[in-house]
Amino acid sequence: MKRIFMFAAIMGIVIGTYFLYQKQLGAIAFFLLSIYFFSLAYSQLSKKTHDGDEEKENGRKI
Repeated sequence: MKRIFMFAAIMGIVIGTYFLYQKQLGAIAFFLLSIYFFSLAYSQLSKKTHDGDEEKENGRKI
């Protein structure tokens, strides 16, 4: 289900980017993409940090 949502989001971004470029507003598309990639990276970083906290509590190292 998550893959379907991601595919739909990417297709929406591609269509939106094309529309904005036709209106000569391409910078808006890059700004929205930067927000998306920042939130994606932040969620992965916080997930990795959260996993590291659990390892410290258990005394294990991977």
